[in-house]
Amino acid sequence: MRPWMEERLGALLAAGGVIWAVYHGTYETHDLVQGFTAVYLKSGPLELSAIGILVWIHGKYRNSMSMNR
Repeated sequence: MRPWMEERLGALLAAGGVIWAVYHGTYETHDLVQGFTAVYLKSGPLELSAIGILVWIHGKYRNSMSMNR
């Protein structure tokens, strides 16, 4: 996979995790504190965002270390 493609994939994964967390926090719970706690304790969206950020950072690293520009 090329570094620029890895950057885009990581950004999409992170955005998808954030969208999923907002959806879960607003749609399924109506109280602000309960919504934040539910999103914080839910294991899907936060891990997806973290994986997306790691993939994005790895793509940026590979792009900066590329010798064939």
